[in-house]
Amino acid sequence: MLQTMLSQEVMTKAAQRLMKLLPYNKHSDVIKRAWQLYRTGHVYNVTVEDDILKGKVTDRGHTYEPSFQLKQAASSSCSCTTVGLCPHNIALFLYAYNQIDVVGNFIRQWKEPNTKQKLTGSTEKQAVSEEKQKVTNTPSNIEHMTKTNIVDAWWQSFEERYDRMFLYDLTEEEHMRKLVQSFFPTFERPKSKAPFLDHFYYVHAALFTFVKLVHIPQQEWGYSAIMQERHVTQFVPKVQQAIKDLAKKTSTAMHEQLIYASIPYVRNILSGELTYFRQILDVYETIWNDVLTDPTYREEECNWAIKQLNEKGSVEQQIPFIAAASYVSFLLENDQQAFELIEPFPYLATEQIVNFMHISFAKKQIHRGAEWFYRLEKHIESYLHSLRMNDRDWFVRTVLSAYRQYSIATKSDETERYEQLLQKLLPYSFYMYIDYLFDEQKWKELIELYMLEKATVDMIPTYHLKSVEQADRSLVLPLYHQTIMYYIEQKNRSAYEQAIKHVRKLRAHYRALKQMPRWEAYITKLAEQTKRLRAFQDLLRKGKFI
Repeated sequence: MLQTMLSQEVMTKAAQRLMKLLPYNKHSDVIKRAWQLYRTGHVYNVTVEDDILKGKVTDRGHTYEPSFQLKQAASSSCSCTTVGLCPHNIALFLYAYNQIDVVGNFIRQWKEPNTKQKLTGSTEKQAVSEEKQKVTNTPSNIEHMTKTNIVDAWWQSFEERYDRMFLYDLTEEEHMRKLVQSFFPTFERPKSKAPFLDHFYYVHAALFTFVKLVHIPQQEWGYSAIMQERHVTQFVPKVQQAIKDLAKKTSTAMHEQLIYASIPYVRNILSGELTYFRQILDVYETIWNDVLTDPTYREEECNWAIKQLNEKGSVEQQIPFIAAASYVSFLLENDQQAFELIEPFPYLATEQIVNFMHISFAKKQIHRGAEWFYRLEKHIESYLHSLRMNDRDWFVRTVLSAYRQYSIATKSDETERYEQLLQKLLPYSFYMYIDYLFDEQKWKELIELYMLEKATVDMIPTYHLKSVEQADRSLVLPLYHQTIMYYIEQKNRSAYEQAIKHVRKLRAHYRALKQMPRWEAYITKLAEQTKRLRAFQDLLRKGKFI
């Protein structure tokens, strides 16, 4: 990947040399053109070797191949006719620079090289430290803090710091990158021995950053969309770890007031973009499982979520609140309500049922986990056929994985139950069912399943065929009949030759079974059925079958 091959130090120095070579006030037209080419996706196939960038740039219907030397920018070249650095060279550099920092910041610095940042990274961290210091020095400060709700003050300070960020003219992906690489790192992660409030503050900083991330719309496709998804996905473990670290700290009654005051801010994440629904749910579930453990809080949250979903006009708007109410109901051990909320929604129900089953088994609540599996088992067929075609393989894998968890936790080896699952999941479970039948040496069912899928002898693994033949040669006869007719129906010379090859093998099987009268009856009937196929008839005579 390009990002791993670029040195931040080399790129930074190259950027400084480029700004000196092309002052913005003298070369603004070239720089603006390069910026436009980069932003509109006209740069591609970028590589780096020996500190030389190479790639392709499309411009006004033509494709150019610029080469940018990171350590000697003035010696860069391009296949266009421009003398010196051209828009294509610069666009190529901007594409590479985007791998290590936000391009918008670089352009602004290029425009105004002498403008000082309002807050550098070090002063930003100092400001964070001062904010925490105001409220963590003495018990009297803590008591005052609970009365004035310092959580509100924290979020206000986060918002003010966020507003001071340079976000002008950034793409959605650049905005996200600045949040995770520049904004959040200014909050220093507390050490394990740090007091409760330090960890609590850090959790809120992580939640604030996460809320901002999931409210940035995702582009529909392309590299930027992939990177946006990655930014959110990679940030989730950081938030979860901060929450888990906080959960290990002992809280006082005064701290409990602050925890309760945090609930509205936790709810903010549920209004994020639906494209990040899984990541939103992961963070929401973690904090309600590890920190917001008071049953009265959970009862209140469940009622609030149900009220919200009843007020929403569309299913898309309801889904986050359905998931939230279901999860909190599960935490309250109201499993019936948890299931009824998600039951009408196959995707959500499948993921959450498996999640609830796994949590139950992890807590040694074996009967409860088994009940969740039974709920999934009951809805297998209806859920399977309501999913999009390209998601049905995912559903099969999820269900069978859930069964394995169930069988391990309950210490049961119900092979018949597993086979019933495989049958219900056909045809999407075909290969898994084949493996099962082979392992169980159910040869008759194995051949019948192959025939059901209209498989020919040539499509079946050789070791499967040989195993069946060794166990009971008569089982493969119908398979050969089906294979021969398959090739005859192709109605071409090469297919007829394949059919004759299998006719010869079929005769050998009948002879080994000492059933030659049945063979004679079969070949006579086959010759009669194909009497108008002269080429096939010729091959039958040549093989001395008739």
